[in-house]
Formats: sequence, structure tokens, C-alpha cells
Amino acid sequence: MSELLFTPKSIGPVTVPNRTVFLAHETGFAEDGLPTERDAAYYEARARGGVGLIVGPSSMLVHPSSSNPMYATGYDPEVIPRLEMIADACHEHGTKVFAQLQHTGGEDSGEYAMRETWAPSAVPTQYGYEMPKRMEIEDIEEIKLGFAKTAEHVKRGGLDGVELKAGHDGILRQFISPKYNRREDKYGGSVENRVRLVNEVVEAIRDRVGDEFPIGVRLTLDEMEDGGYDYEYAVEVMRHLNPDIDFVDSDIATISKLYITDAPMHAPLGYTQEYYGGAREILDVPIIASGRINDLTKGNDILEEGRADFVGMCRQLICDADTVRKVRRGADDEVTHCIACNQNCLGGIHTNGHVGCIQTPRSGRETNIPHIEDVDEAPSERRILVVGGGPAGLSFAVTAADLGHRVTLREKEDTLGGQSNIATEIDSRREFGDAVRNLLNQLENRDVTVERGVEVSPSDVDDERWDDVVVATGAREQSPQFEGRNVHRSWDVLRGETVGESVIVFDTNKHAAGVGLAEQLAVDGHDVTLVTTSYHPGDRLEGTNVPPFLETLYEHDAELIEHTTIIGFQDGEAQLLNVYSEEMTTMTADSLVVAARREARTGLADALRERVDDPDSVHRIGDCVAPRLIDKAIFDGEMLARRVGE
Repeated sequence: MSELLFTPKSIGPVTVPNRTVFLAHETGFAEDGLPTERDAAYYEARARGGVGLIVGPSSMLVHPSSSNPMYATGYDPEVIPRLEMIADACHEHGTKVFAQLQHTGGEDSGEYAMRETWAPSAVPTQYGYEMPKRMEIEDIEEIKLGFAKTAEHVKRGGLDGVELKAGHDGILRQFISPKYNRREDKYGGSVENRVRLVNEVVEAIRDRVGDEFPIGVRLTLDEMEDGGYDYEYAVEVMRHLNPDIDFVDSDIATISKLYITDAPMHAPLGYTQEYYGGAREILDVPIIASGRINDLTKGNDILEEGRADFVGMCRQLICDADTVRKVRRGADDEVTHCIACNQNCLGGIHTNGHVGCIQTPRSGRETNIPHIEDVDEAPSERRILVVGGGPAGLSFAVTAADLGHRVTLREKEDTLGGQSNIATEIDSRREFGDAVRNLLNQLENRDVTVERGVEVSPSDVDDERWDDVVVATGAREQSPQFEGRNVHRSWDVLRGETVGESVIVFDTNKHAAGVGLAEQLAVDGHDVTLVTTSYHPGDRLEGTNVPPFLETLYEHDAELIEHTTIIGFQDGEAQLLNVYSEEMTTMTADSLVVAARREARTGLADALRERVDDPDSVHRIGDCVAPRLIDKAIFDGEMLARRVGE
């Protein structure tokens, strides 16, 4: 790799030490509208990890008409000491920090503040459901003042610059958009007028903070909505931007198409490069690339080819805060690469209340879980047997080895990975296997004895001396409640069991298993009907993951039947029952495949605890405790490794 990635570059008057950027995103750590110590620790972890520029806090609100409990209220002077805390933490490592300024406009809800939302016109967004208030001129003046005051607070808080959000959500993009801006005054009717608010906000901020403080824009380069603007329109927008703007951070789509903005693994790596590459040809200011960049080798290629000036990463640095530092020292194989599962980053905001990563327990928990480099080795080396080479067992083995224990891992299959190997039989989920590959790469760099194709019995453990036995034997898919040679379990089908031309997939799993199998069968040419009791297929999946599955199913003419259970299948005929109307119907098919829930494999752990002298030396982790998603397995493994021997 060339050194371009690690060369400094200026954004306005500020010199960024290298070309990597941690992009803005919600953390969920704000309390009472203010950033917290958790924010400071979270950003500091990425600064320690070597990133050149952090854009955060994200979406700092500039006016009371924009309210969201996840965001900091930037217009409140009390934010200043909290920003100082973040600035000091990041500057200690040489990293620059820009805050992102935001007014959510009509893409917000008035429920938190119990007031109306504001927008350029009374046009509801596809994301929201409230009809916003059309802003009057005095409202616009208030918002401009709010942006300026917030920028002043950011500067007083010691941060290095600001980014204005005219991206996938926010009032600035809504003013730019002819779909949402139908005004006929000086703020509407032409591209120049629709860009006016952005440019006047830049002027208002410049008057407050002076010339030595960078101001940039995160700009949506294609709304990708029916009636929304396209890239050609965005080109005209860029040509009308205020020349005082110091950089442009690329974005695409709107919040109603978050599965495009923050695309899951259905989308290829670097899928937005044509957009930021085009912007680089038009604008004479630094351009920040974004869009599923999880490999700094590819990031360096972007710079070498002149498509952008900075490599922006969000989910990759959520996943591995040390990415830049590892690559810089030549430890590329130690990088944990983001797999775009969206489970604990975007999904975590809504389920856990804060950002996180399925592969990295520490991510989002920096104040509670110390960096492994800061943890002392165990006071005494323990000899540990790990039974099971799925994500839980691998996670334990890597961390336990880091802490100085002697670890032997045994897996009954010839291949490590556990249930992840089944998930990756779905073409669109193959990248899920990188979670295991990341662990395997790290395992190869540790002194761990790995024995494949070895099934462990209780008597085997009796014959050897172990300080601890960690059982990570996973789970099995439950058997279908129907019998017959044309009834199959989803795992068996993914492993190669043959099904007929017409297939009913009955999804009682409700996560990726059922909808993913249905997608794969449809792509392979089967006539597929997906039946679920839910409101839509895959309703327990993260929101950004559902639309790509549905798009593929509809593209291949699959039939989707919601609100329905199957109560019988015999002689190629399924009996269907609507769970609300209780109406009975029948459907014929060659095969019925049931994507069911899972049940824990507890037998080995139970037997060992009855045989060993110290039952507390036998530990269960992952799905053999209770079947859950992969993040819990990896979390279980790492946390036990940190505790064992205490």
C-alpha cells in the first residue's frame, strides 16, 4: 500500500493527520440532550485507533423545533463543556473532530417536544407520518440563527470544525429538494433559490466563527425517491454551493431508503463510488468518500485513483476502532472487517438504545469494557478446553489466549464456524461468514491448539486434566411439527437436501433464516410461496435488511402470505389458517420447508457437571445456553474469557 492514505491533508485551515474519517452517526449515548462520558470514550477509542478525523457528535440539533432524544441539543450553551470533554479526549491522540449540525425538519416527529414539525412546504415525507408546518420567513431566520449559535458553541467547545447535514435526512436537504420544497418565494422555484438556505447558513456561521474554522456539507447526491432529485440535479446543486464551503461529505438516498444509505450486505463494497467520484470532478474542495468501505487497501485505491480526498468509514470503525492503527503497523490480518449485517449498529440504536457491533463487544461499551491492551494478563495461566468452534468458542479462544491462558479448541466438524456456515449457504448472506473468518485470522496469530474433526465425550474430559472446560456446542434447528418425506428443515435444504419445483417456506424463525431461504430458492428457480404469521416476512430482522430480501422475492415472482400459519401438510397439500380471520384455505406444493426456531445443545455440559469435582469449572457460552443471534455468542465468549480464573 502506498503512503497516500497516511499523508496529512488540509480541510480549510485545519490539517488532518491522515486521510481517514469516522463518519457521523447516532450513538444513543446523549442524556437530557447533552453528550456524555460514553460519547467521549467512544470517540476516543477511534482516535486512539488512528483515525484522522471524527465527525461527531452527530446531528447536533440547532433549534427547539427539531427534537429527538438521541441527539444533543447544540443550541444549548450547556453543551460546551461536554464538547470540551470530547475534544480533549480525541486531541490527545492527534485526531481532529468536527461536529455535525442538523435540523431534522419534516423527517422528524413532534412527539418528543409535543409540537409541530417544520419543513419548507407542507409536504409529508415518506419516512414520517405527520404533516409538517410550512415555514414562514421568521422561522427560517430562527433556524439560520440556530445553526450559527450551535457552530459557535462547537468552536467554544474546542472542536475543529462543523459539518452541515444536507444528507439523507434533515431540513437543509428538504429545502434543496424540489419534491419537498414547493415554495414560490426566494427559497424555492429554482436550484439557486432552493440552495439559498444552505448558503445563508454558511454565511451566518462564518460571521460567528470567522475564517479559520472549517465548514462543510454532507450532501445527498441522489434522493432515490419517486419524485426526488437525481444525480444530474445534484450536480447543479453543487455548482451553486457557497464558495466558503471547505469540504463535501458524500451521501445518497433519504432516510426512507435507509437500506440504500446504510446498505446491508446485499450491496457490494464501495457501491456509491460513482457519486463521490463525480463530485470530485466538479468541486474544488476535499471530497469524503463513503459507502461500505471496510478495507483500507481499497480505500487507498480510491485516493490513488483520484475519486476522493478522504476515505470515510462509519460501520467499519464501529466494528474495529483500531482499523487504521492496525493497517498502519502492517497488521492487516488483525482487522475485524465489518460485514454490514446492521444488527447492532443501526439495529442496536433501536433494540439496545445505543450503537454497538455484533463482532466487537466493546463497541458502544467503552466505559464498561476496557481495551484488551489495557487488561493485565491473568495472574495464573489456566489450561482450558473449548468444545465447539463456532463464533462463541472462537471468541473465547482468541481473548483467553490474549490474556495468557493455554487453550485447546476441539470441533467435531472438519470446518470451524458452526451455524454461520449454514447461514452463508444463502448467496446474499455469504459475507456473514466474514465474522468467522475475522476470528479465524486472529486465531491463527495466537498460540491456540485447534483440533478439527474431534467429537468430545464426557469420558474424554475425564482422561485429561483441565482447569476449565468451556462448552460452546451451539444449537440445533427444531424438527417440523409435520411429518412426511416432502417436509424439510431449512438447515437440511441449505446443506443440499433436494426439494421439488414448487416450495412452501413456512417461516416460524422470523429473522434471516426463513426469508433468506425463500430468497435463495427463488433465485435458484423454484416456485416459492413464503408463509408467515407476521405482518411481513423477516419481521424480526433489522429494518435495513428487510427491503433487499423483499425486492428479490418480488423480482422472482415469489408469493408472500402474511398473517397465516400452517396447520397441516399431507399429500402435497398445505392447510393454511389466517391467524386473525381464522379462515381456512389450502395450497398445493411439491415440498414444505420449515424455517423453525432453535433449541440448545446442553447434553455435554450437563453430563460434565455431574462428573467433574468442581462443577463451576464447566462453563456454557453461546447458543448452548440459549439460542440467540451471533452477537450474543461472541459477547459470551469474550466476556467469559475476561472473567475466567478471577
